[in-house]
Amino acid sequence: MSPLDEALALLRDGRVEDAEILMKRAVRRVTDEHGENSAAWAAAQSDMGNVLLRAQQPAWAAECFRAAAGVPVPAGAEPRLFLGYQLNLGIALTLCDRLDEGVKVLWESRTGRLAFYGPEDAGYAAGLEPLAEVLLRLGDFKGALAAIEEAVPIFERTGHVRLAGSVALRGVILQMSKHTGPLFPGLRELDDHVVEQVAAIAAIRVRQPGVDPDAAYLLVAHLANALRDRLGPDHAATVNMFNVLATQAGERDDHNGRVAALRRVLAAYDRQDRAEEALSAAISIAEALGEAGETDKSLARYADAAARAERIGRAGLVSQALFDWGLALQAAGRPEPAAQRLGEAVAAARDSDDPAAIGHIAAAYGICLQHLGRPAEARGVLEESLTALDPTDDAAHAARGHLVALLDGQECDCARLRAVAEQTYREFVVSRLPADLLARFDVRIVGSNFMLDVDFRRDPTEAEAEQFDEVVRAGQAELSRQVAV
Repeated sequence: MSPLDEALALLRDGRVEDAEILMKRAVRRVTDEHGENSAAWAAAQSDMGNVLLRAQQPAWAAECFRAAAGVPVPAGAEPRLFLGYQLNLGIALTLCDRLDEGVKVLWESRTGRLAFYGPEDAGYAAGLEPLAEVLLRLGDFKGALAAIEEAVPIFERTGHVRLAGSVALRGVILQMSKHTGPLFPGLRELDDHVVEQVAAIAAIRVRQPGVDPDAAYLLVAHLANALRDRLGPDHAATVNMFNVLATQAGERDDHNGRVAALRRVLAAYDRQDRAEEALSAAISIAEALGEAGETDKSLARYADAAARAERIGRAGLVSQALFDWGLALQAAGRPEPAAQRLGEAVAAARDSDDPAAIGHIAAAYGICLQHLGRPAEARGVLEESLTALDPTDDAAHAARGHLVALLDGQECDCARLRAVAEQTYREFVVSRLPADLLARFDVRIVGSNFMLDVDFRRDPTEAEAEQFDEVVRAGQAELSRQVAV
């Protein structure tokens, strides 16, 4: 094996320091045999740079590539290797956020590659893609688009492996520049496997630093619809992209967008008779509807999910679906039907032979029964949960506290804790708003939800309205964990 191959093997084994030591020795050996500024020394520096790039050390790698690119090209020799060193230098500088240096080197690389390869060669286009990326990061959308638009047809015509990456990057650039047309034109002319690669690469690119979250969200939506049109609604890449869209919508609290994306996922799984995946999507839809405040629709979806689990027939899935439904009913302030569902969930969990599931579900069921004033039933269920749970588990702590109160003939502490959480939330919000803004801010906890009753003394300004919304959300995020089971 060459030193480079050995070093890469060491990196794959996680032996980063050993790989670096090996390459340092290789550079010293070449220096002793051929001298600095020799072609062999430049190649060794480049190999060292490539190892360092893979070891996530771009700043050090850049200096290696700079050394390699600084070696004069021997008279009569092709500059192919030099152009590679120069391109890698520009990429390494970009990776360590030295964008102004990186773009200068990449412009020089473009000029050299055009002169050597010509305007129709993939070797020329290979320098255009990283140039477009750094221009994008610098906010030069026009320049970035010009560079990538030049690269894409070359890669397409030559069947180059970098075609998918360049198409994905073009979509990001178009979205960041607020392009109003299609972001992924020409997908119909690409082979299926290339389209699948475009989807995978674009999903990664929109998560990278410097990509505006709003633009990233819209791009994923564009791509999901483009994949549906090109590959069909049931293709794995299409379904995956709608799942990505649903995840991003959830992160943005866009509950309607999340539900819409998940419905497409659910429909695809149903058409393919993928029952377990469909069950997971159905539960996600129920959760999203609940977070959107669509309580009745959410509970109907939980009922549908439970029916789906029953049709599948696996006790573990049945118990989990019923458990989720019961918790949702509890959060909606409907304790009687919640107790019924949780009791059914415990019975199903017993058939699943999963002690942890039995313990968690029985704890929730027992606490629910205790809150309903059914102490005899609650005691047996709470004792069952504690025999199944790890004593350090949070659910065990909650079950133990309720059982102790029950055995002592006392009320559990939930009502007091809820009152404290309500008062703390009220003070959290009121103390962070202008003193003359609120006439009343009352809060009541129903299940695990904060129900607000608000009156303003005067119409809030736009800034005050935004501040109010932010404070309310922050207070709920901070205090929701204090709500008792």
